[in-house]
Formats: sequence, structure tokens, C-alpha cells
Amino acid sequence: MANSRNRADLVQNSLTLYFTIAFIIPIIAAIIATLKGGLHPALVVSAQLSAMALVVLMAMVHAPAIAAMVASYKDLRFAGIKNLFRQLKYWEFAVWFYIKALFIFPVAILASLWVLSFFSTSYTPVFSPKMLVIGALFSALWEEIGWTGYATPHLLRKFSPLKTAILLGIIHAFWHLAADYWGSAAFYGNLYVIHFLLWVVGLTLLRILIVQIYSRTRSLVLGWLAHASFTGSQLWFVSLTLTSTETVIWYTLFVFLLLLLVIFLSTSKITLSSQKKAE
Repeated sequence: MANSRNRADLVQNSLTLYFTIAFIIPIIAAIIATLKGGLHPALVVSAQLSAMALVVLMAMVHAPAIAAMVASYKDLRFAGIKNLFRQLKYWEFAVWFYIKALFIFPVAILASLWVLSFFSTSYTPVFSPKMLVIGALFSALWEEIGWTGYATPHLLRKFSPLKTAILLGIIHAFWHLAADYWGSAAFYGNLYVIHFLLWVVGLTLLRILIVQIYSRTRSLVLGWLAHASFTGSQLWFVSLTLTSTETVIWYTLFVFLLLLLVIFLSTSKITLSSQKKAE
């Protein structure tokens, strides 16, 4: 009993360390950026990033990986870091897992834009593969080393997959807050609160999908690809010329359709629970 309690305390302490570092780095970067030049005048994600926007983004996307490495070292020294990155070796899973990770988000995004394009040509999908590669594959990998590779397995020792996903999804959303407010508060204006609440729901749905997959496969790679699909599809298909109101409108429809897809996939016969668990 004492050993179990000590183990639980160690896990809790490691998670606290992970979240503390993951949050502090982007907060410091956002504070420095604000003191240096005030709030960013437009969305951070734009066709051309300023030097300060690049610094804030790099600090944010690398923070989870840095936090995971520090916490892993605390747990098991260099063996812990080795175990963390070893998860990138495991990628041989049923095709269904890849389909679910890669295609749910672009389907929901394109469906949203297609519906809205009947009302305004502003919603016509664009195709920017350069933005996909630069903005999604790189940043998503570093983030998921922390969120999926470290935080998820630790939380799953204490909570069910659904509770883990909801908790981590909300934390993940608020982790973005400092950098997001610096980079897009001026763009959204009075709509910022609505934008952020929608983002909380969207990122929680993303985390539900990733944790569902992880609970069956223990795959960091699939978590990375799901995150890359979520972020990359937005960068690839959604025009950067949308106004703040247009952005809120399309994201509202996207989150609604994504919610329906997640519910459908979680309750239908085509679900991860019916798949053979990966060894």
C-alpha cells in the first residue's frame, strides 16, 4: 500500500513539473513580446510571420517537448528521456487508426467550408501545402511529444480515457491562452472570448480522438499525425483573409460537425473499441 501511494505521489509530482514548465515557457515568451511591442496586430498564423511572432510560436510549440524531457529525466534520468522518444518507433498499426487520425478533421473542415461557401465566396477552400508542412507537421510533433508521449500515459494511470481526454483537452486549450491572446486578441476584438471558448471545445474533441487512439495503440506517432491533421487542415484549406466574424462562423460550424463525428465514431460499430488492441 505504501509503495503504491509513493508511486502515485511521484506521478503527481512529475505531472506538476511537466505542466509547470509547459505553461511557463509560452507565458514568458508572450510577456516579453508584449513588453517589446504590444499585442500582435493580426493573427499569429499569417502568410508572413514577424520575427517576434516566430519567437512566440517556437517557444510555445517546443515547450511541451522540453517539459516532457525534464520530467522524464526526473523520473528515470536519461533512461526516461530514451523511453519518451522510443515511442516514435512504434507506427505499425491497422489502417483504420491512420484513417481516423488523418481524415476526420479535413472532412469536417471541408464540409464546413462547403456549406458556408453557398453564402459567401470568402469560404471557398484554398490549398496551401507549404503552410501544412511548415505549420503543422513540425509544430504538432514537438507538442505531442509532451501531450501524448508524456502527459497522456501519466493521466491514464489515474483516470479513464474520456476523463483524461477532457481534462487534458481543457488544459491544452488554456496552455495556448498567453500566446494566443498576444497573437490574436487584436484580430478578434470583442469576439475573442467566443473564439477561445470554441477553441476549448475544438481542442477537447481533438484530445478525445487522440486519447481514444492512444488507449488502444500506445502510439505517439498516431497522436502526432492527428494533431498535424487538425492544425494542418486549417492552414491548408482555410483562407487567411477571412475576417474575425467569418473566422468565428466557420469555426463554430466546424466544431459542431466535429462533435457529431466524434459521437458517431465513439458509439457506432466502427469504433476503436472493436479493433484488436495493438501489442
